[in-house]
Amino acid sequence: MVGGCRRSRLRTCPPLRPFPLRKGKRLAPGWWWSATTGRLVHYGTAAMRQRVMLLDRNPRVSGLAARPLELQWHEPGRVRAYAPQLMIRLADGQGVLADCTARGALSQRQRSLASVVEKICAAVGWRYWVLGPVCPVYGAT
Repeated sequence: MVGGCRRSRLRTCPPLRPFPLRKGKRLAPGWWWSATTGRLVHYGTAAMRQRVMLLDRNPRVSGLAARPLELQWHEPGRVRAYAPQLMIRLADGQGVLADCTARGALSQRQRSLASVVEKICAAVGWRYWVLGPVCPVYGAT
C-alpha cells in the first residue's frame, strides 16, 4: 500500500474530508486559489491559511493539496489514523507531508504523532514538516 502512494498524484486530489467549523474561532475554514496549481486549496485554520499563501508564492513548490490522504498504522490494541494537513510537491520532485501550528512548541501527544508520521514518510521517500507560526511582520504583508 505504501509503495502505491509513492506513484500517486496526491497533490491533485480533493480533501479527504473537510476541516470542521469550530464555535468561537475567528476564522472559518476556507479556500485559497493557488497560482502554483491552478486549483483551490482548502485550509482549516489561520496558521494553515498563512502557510498555504506562503507556499503558493515559493518557487521551490510545484504542487500543493490539503488532506489528500489518510495514514493508518497499528499500535498495540488499536489502529490509528491521521490525515496530515498538506501535501507539498517540491520542484525537485520531493514529496512532503506537512502540518501547520499556530504555536511554536508541540505537546507530547503532537511530538509522538509527528514522530510516527515522519517514519511513515521516510518509508516512501517523503519528508514530514511541522510548520510553526509565521513571523507576524511577514505574515501581515
